[in-house]
Amino acid sequence: MSATLDEIAGTFATESPLLVAKGVTKSFWGRTGLFKPRAENRALDDVSVTLREGEILGLVGESGCGKSTFAKVMIGLEKADSGTLDLGERRIFAPGERALPPAERGIQMVFQDPYGSLNPRMNVHSILAEGLRIRGELKAAEISAEVRRHLELVGLGPDSLTKYPHQFSGGQRQRLCIARAIITRPRLLIADEAASALDVSVQMQILNLLLDLRDRMGLAIIFISHDMAVIEYLCDRIAVMYRGRIVETGGAAAVVDHPRHPYTERLIAARPRVGRRRTQRQEQDAESMEAPLAPGASRCVYVERCPRASEICHTEAPPMEQRAGTAFACFHPLEDRGDPRPLA
Repeated sequence: MSATLDEIAGTFATESPLLVAKGVTKSFWGRTGLFKPRAENRALDDVSVTLREGEILGLVGESGCGKSTFAKVMIGLEKADSGTLDLGERRIFAPGERALPPAERGIQMVFQDPYGSLNPRMNVHSILAEGLRIRGELKAAEISAEVRRHLELVGLGPDSLTKYPHQFSGGQRQRLCIARAIITRPRLLIADEAASALDVSVQMQILNLLLDLRDRMGLAIIFISHDMAVIEYLCDRIAVMYRGRIVETGGAAAVVDHPRHPYTERLIAARPRVGRRRTQRQEQDAESMEAPLAPGASRCVYVERCPRASEICHTEAPPMEQRAGTAFACFHPLEDRGDPRPLA
């Protein structure tokens, strides 16, 4: 059964979604040589996502697949070429309409490098209070109370108020970044590889903190990662991205236990295991990821790496289909366990 991605995503929700992104496209232009014409690099290609209030969506894929670009478009660091984004009853951006300023969107982001995203010349109180001061809705005493309350929420004590970022560990800095993000009471929090730069034990603390904040505040979270093990632990739903397109989405358990798209299966199989060496197939896959995809190409984005590809995969883009709680874009899903048809 064919359907659009936003229609399929809506079937997983039991209530009206908080976030609705439809057909978001973003291209970057540049020259590959001095006398060559400008070339288009399609970073996002018709991306559609829905998210309920209090839900955690894992956006997973290899480096360069468009995950961070999608996050930057949502918070206003990049401008989409086309598509719409709605958060609750508010239209964030749409073609021909004035986009909401980043400060008014109700979306905050936690970046991968906590030290790089904190001002080293500001102490903790100033860093956390800055967003509240800009809004101008609270008095100085109320701002100080909010700062202390949010430090406690992320597991830091009042003795941190006068310290500077260099005086904290990596995990503590990431807690500060989370506190700074949630102190303005956003409806959506985006965590872009927020735990990947931390030790494994500290990673788990940050993941559990995000789960706790979701339960306490009803936060909706988009967690961006390339690590399927982390995504499986944290997220309610998963969206798998490849070359700027969503190729599979569904409930976390359904996607991990019964992947339909060959790329999803490969991501799951690539989870680190002690003593395992990269195979020749994995080396070839890593190299083929570098090949550019022509914008608007009428073929499957995964065709160059897929062992199941057939002639139709080279001439048509597969539509999204839904089966058993997951949606995927593949002409030969993994449930069809027969040998792949030969190329014409």
